[in-house]
Amino acid sequence: MIRNLSIATISATIIAASASADMTGFAYQNGYAWSGSTFGGSTSGYVVDLYLEFDSMDDVLLNVYNYNQVGGSDNYYQGLTASGWAPNLQSGPFETDDALEFDSFIAIGDTGPTNGNPDQMAGNGVAVDPNFGGNGAGGPATNAGWYNGNPNNTIGMAQETIHTANGIGVFIGRFSVENSNGFSLEGSYGQATFNQGPGTDGLQESFVVVPAPGALALLGVAGLAGRRRRK
Repeated sequence: MIRNLSIATISATIIAASASADMTGFAYQNGYAWSGSTFGGSTSGYVVDLYLEFDSMDDVLLNVYNYNQVGGSDNYYQGLTASGWAPNLQSGPFETDDALEFDSFIAIGDTGPTNGNPDQMAGNGVAVDPNFGGNGAGGPATNAGWYNGNPNNTIGMAQETIHTANGIGVFIGRFSVENSNGFSLEGSYGQATFNQGPGTDGLQESFVVVPAPGALALLGVAGLAGRRRRK
């Protein structure tokens, strides 16, 4: 099973299998600490954002499915006034900035800044499939999925981003744990459907979560150094 393989083995397998595909087979995690005190709140914790890598700016993500989490948590942070996994930006009088920034949610694309932290966005039609466990689930269930309910709205179009190795990707979710000093989703895996816009054929490919691009490069350098020492 894929969860028992090393990242190096998984990487080699995916590269060989997807050499002619427009999805590279990697979802990169971007982890960082957060503090609600920045916005006048009292909570703090750790966030992992996931970015699915593509090799063409013409690619459009339609859904994520059969997602199985390795590591992480069973109880992700959901702000009291921004609860739920679907993007759900609220503009009511009881909304709080710290909840909007750090609430856990799933996404098919990012309408926020190209190289910044994606914001929750309203009305983009993202929904969870039955396997996810519902909007109120503490975390993604086995073989979880989420999708763009309006494929004519190309919210999942690949964008330039600093969060993938080749600079092209689609934001697919924020996983936030309150009072955490850090966690990883490395090794989590799933599948995704994408096309190149309305009226084009959909394609399915597999992916695995790997460290942030900079961290992955450092692991490669460390591996080379280790092999040299054994000579």
